[in-house]
Amino acid sequence: MKQRITNYMMTKRHYFKPFLIYLVISLVMFWQVTINLFGYVINGHGDVYQSLFNLWWVPYAIFTLHQNPYFTSLLYYPIGASLVTQTLTPLAGIITAPLQLISSAFAYNVLFFSSFALSGIFMFALANYFVKNKYAAFVAGLIFAFSPMHIAQSYGHLDWTIIEWVPLFLYLYVRTINEHKVRYALFAALSFVFLTFMGDIEQGIMVFFATVLFTILYLILESSKVLNKRSLINLGLFIVFALLLAAPFLVSMLPYLSGASFSLAQQNSGIVSNMMWSNNLLSFFLPSYYNGIFHSISLSYAQSIYALTYQGNVYQMNVGERVSYIGYTVLALVIIGLYFDYKKNRLKNVAIWFTLGMIFAWLSLGPYLQIGSTVSGIPTIYSIYRLVPILSIIREPGRFDMIVTLCLAVLAAFGFQQLTQDKDKKTAFKMLVVVSALILIEYNGTPLSASFANQTITATQIPIAYSQIGKIPGNFSVLVLPVLPNNSDAPAQYIGQATYYVSALKKPIVGGYTSRENSTESLSVSAIPLVQTAQYLELGYGLAYPSVLSENPSNLTFLWLANYNTAFVSVQLSAYNKTSQQALVDYLVSLFGQPLYLNTTTQTAVFSTEKAVSTYAGKNLVAYTIGNWTMGYELVCSNPYSQCNQTLANMWWGPNPRAVVLFSPKAQNIVMSFSSISVSNETLLGTYLGTTLIKRFPVYERAAQYSVNMTVPEGYSEVAFYSSAAPTSPGQFATFGLDNITFTAK
Repeated sequence: MKQRITNYMMTKRHYFKPFLIYLVISLVMFWQVTINLFGYVINGHGDVYQSLFNLWWVPYAIFTLHQNPYFTSLLYYPIGASLVTQTLTPLAGIITAPLQLISSAFAYNVLFFSSFALSGIFMFALANYFVKNKYAAFVAGLIFAFSPMHIAQSYGHLDWTIIEWVPLFLYLYVRTINEHKVRYALFAALSFVFLTFMGDIEQGIMVFFATVLFTILYLILESSKVLNKRSLINLGLFIVFALLLAAPFLVSMLPYLSGASFSLAQQNSGIVSNMMWSNNLLSFFLPSYYNGIFHSISLSYAQSIYALTYQGNVYQMNVGERVSYIGYTVLALVIIGLYFDYKKNRLKNVAIWFTLGMIFAWLSLGPYLQIGSTVSGIPTIYSIYRLVPILSIIREPGRFDMIVTLCLAVLAAFGFQQLTQDKDKKTAFKMLVVVSALILIEYNGTPLSASFANQTITATQIPIAYSQIGKIPGNFSVLVLPVLPNNSDAPAQYIGQATYYVSALKKPIVGGYTSRENSTESLSVSAIPLVQTAQYLELGYGLAYPSVLSENPSNLTFLWLANYNTAFVSVQLSAYNKTSQQALVDYLVSLFGQPLYLNTTTQTAVFSTEKAVSTYAGKNLVAYTIGNWTMGYELVCSNPYSQCNQTLANMWWGPNPRAVVLFSPKAQNIVMSFSSISVSNETLLGTYLGTTLIKRFPVYERAAQYSVNMTVPEGYSEVAFYSSAAPTSPGQFATFGLDNITFTAK
């Protein structure tokens, strides 16, 4: 046994040096993380905090709560949140559970750095299998591990940092076909499960699609290796093994898999959204925004290639999803590989990789070809791809660049092999050093300026107040402000932090961040006036509660906090400028009294809701909207093709019918008054209490006031507005606007 282990180690020793070199390069390249290994991670705003929560949640759910990790009641309390469409990375959470005892940052960073080193060494193995040249294979590993796409995705997306299992899977898959050994079928299945559940489900879908195309191409070019009994049996075994190994995850996901789940996974996958996440053609040829050497130069064109200008609208930069720089050293190696293989073999060795790379490069361009600030209107094959069920879950076309990079790495390995084919070992090594240096200069992700470096890391320390709240016995929730994302370059920063704080709280929070929340989850928090007020202050709009309802918003806030059993309201003070911060704190003091905890160092304030809620909740007549009510300004004035009508813009619009829920502490007679306007000559507007028609009003193009008497029962009832002349189809807005809805007891 000892001799067998020794022999195995000797045969695999050529992997150790490259692995260590890739690891050292990553530690140096991300030096700002290396020197803060236990308390800081790479900065990716809300998505990084979401990943930290995911790593903690999976082992906590399995080993402590003994429950399915694909659902949590700790987010979006009291309804909870399905995590089946979340970037959950369950295997990563389980594997790093012991490391999380040291610190969550340490566990994250071990995954982070090992992913770069393993991406390199597994790509090394794949390339070496085809080129039989270790120096060329090292170049391939360097390209894949430190590609600008990989570096850009690592700023925020742990699930797309962990891409090392993709080249390992393809390496084992090819050997499954070629060598007819059952162990390769098993290992290929295992690596496929790892890339799907250690990385991302999108990776699994993408690699499955790439594997189908690869197999077809392999069948065309190497039919003798595929069309034989042993290969077909091995492929069958691979499928069986993959299903068996994935079964625990699939069974856990099954209760939450539905048409709605797939629809949720594809949310924000409209044409404009797809284009925002697509590669710009110029991004293949311009150095990455994250390249410390060329960063100042990249700023001159960043807005053109990382933002989207479409139909008169300019959408914010989406750097992480649109970096796709090939590098001229790599491009030269690819051209050399293609040229010599064409001369010698009529592209027999490289045709598969070239074809596969071109297909995925085309897909990565999204629905329409973008060249700089210009959307050409030329459709790409992604326009067809996005219509295919399941496959269309990949709503970020730029991520197809992962397969492009893998193909480039193999093609470049063929090119380097040709360059060094007749060279002695010493000369070949010198060429390796030069080529590697050139690639690292072009692919460099090291922030060279201190200011840029400080922007690329984020602290993982959790304010002690949350641990202290977590020690309080009892079942209650916590509301962490702000709860809604804002419109900044980092819209999920603070809601992501609040989600991560749950790992210390171990209590549910109202709201949270799951990147693909459904409408019920988002509406569960947006209806709370305090949440809306906090968001308005964060955006610098002042102390306001934007609503179609005209009432005291504090009473509704107390009712919601009572319904959600919210014992504490905390504030992330750093989300606000000094003026807004003071306004919010003063408002919270007026609601709940002085804070229990206020720390300017950690920028945290905590208020107890117990006294205020017990005094005021459920004692007054209050109402709240349900469904999608939209301020007219967003519909009318934000449309570049329509003139802003200020009267319409000041009204609230939405589907037909739309409704308000009314809470009354007792049965009583009330008067409902409201303002309404029609965009047509006349709209007959009906008001309903439940399903009972109370009164119809003729509504005209000029806004007017209306009122109606009704008797409401104790507790909750629904008041609806409906016009038989207005559209009721989903996505169509009614032709009547409403404002200043007031309920007054007689």
